Amino acid sequence: MCGNDWRSDDIGWGVLLHRGEVSQTYLWRSGQVRGYVVVIFTARHVAEPTELSAEEAAAFWRDVLTAGRALEQHYELVKMNYLLLGNVIPHAHWHLVPRREAAQDPAPGGPVPFALLDHRRQDEAVLQRDAAALRRILEGTA
Repeated sequence: MCGNDWRSDDIGWGVLLHRGEVSQTYLWRSGQVRGYVVVIFTARHVAEPTELSAEEAAAFWRDVLTAGRALEQHYELVKMNYLLLGNVIPHAHWHLVPRREAAQDPAPGGPVPFALLDHRRQDEAVLQRDAAALRRILEGTA
């Protein structure tokens, strides 16, 4: 993740939705959960949130909440899971995992297994349509 070109609108794993104050938000291609988003701190390399200054931490959280609100608006979700892990890739990034009604949720009432976020790919046409709609929301034009 640290070696990526953050100027790119497509980093392979996901497509750019928004450039925030200190991060970039990507709609992820991987996995089986529609609307799965990763918000990556791009101002500099940090592995742990404790490495952020108070100002960077506040800006990062604002960027995460901005993404979360857009996802809630677009998908009309029941719940959003916010995960800050870094076990595999030691760079500060949040996983935003949309949760839906039990009939549409891959793990109703429990945590989504990481395999559902990592294995397989999203339908590219649906991903691009969702990305366009989310960008409009994030730009305030929806």
